[in-house]
Amino acid sequence: MGPRPNCFLAALLAALAFAAPAVAQHRQHQPVQTTPNNDLWLTNAVSVEYQIDPQWSFHLNTELKIDRDISRLRTLEVRPGFEYAFSPNWAAAAGYVQYQRYPAQLRTLRGPFQDLLYRNHFGKIAFAGRLRGEELFFENTALLVRTRVLAGIRIPIGESPWEFAFSDEIYINLKVDGTGREAGLRQNKTYVGFGRPITEHLKMSAGYELDTYEQYGTFRNVHQIRLGLAYRLN
Repeated sequence: MGPRPNCFLAALLAALAFAAPAVAQHRQHQPVQTTPNNDLWLTNAVSVEYQIDPQWSFHLNTELKIDRDISRLRTLEVRPGFEYAFSPNWAAAAGYVQYQRYPAQLRTLRGPFQDLLYRNHFGKIAFAGRLRGEELFFENTALLVRTRVLAGIRIPIGESPWEFAFSDEIYINLKVDGTGREAGLRQNKTYVGFGRPITEHLKMSAGYELDTYEQYGTFRNVHQIRLGLAYRLN
């Protein structure tokens, strides 16, 4: 393919590595506050995929979240992992995830994750399901074990390159030792949006996500504008 994909990936990683900590230092004097109900966030997602062979592939997913009515850097999520397709419709994946929270006083979560994935087509409609487990370690040695269940569809819009996307994901806390959180249903995310290919290897998406979650015994809503880029290296 030539050097362009490697340059693209290097630029992406450099931007994430140097830009986010600089903003964090600028804002670390701000006090830690509870997320307001009905806050407006902006989430920028970038994913990179490299097909190693017909069964194995490498994935790098990143998300940069800006909260407080899109005025303050909140979280950088970095999730590298490997996926193995053991049938035309089923795959398993595993890797590492780190949630870097800002301002700097907030705790960082990191640890392994495991996915069971199902993908299929019903005519022109694409369906995807994912069961994810995460074991997240806090800086104070607290441990959060949770599972996430996602289902989504993508529907082509006529003969155009555009498609409509809908998904719903549920978070369930299983083990909450030292985290101050409660076990059980924690969060629900519902997404609606649109996407289209830009080039043979690059795809864009944009949409809205309603994030309902429990915090200190109270359920709150977050309204997220999501912008995404997905890049295939080969």
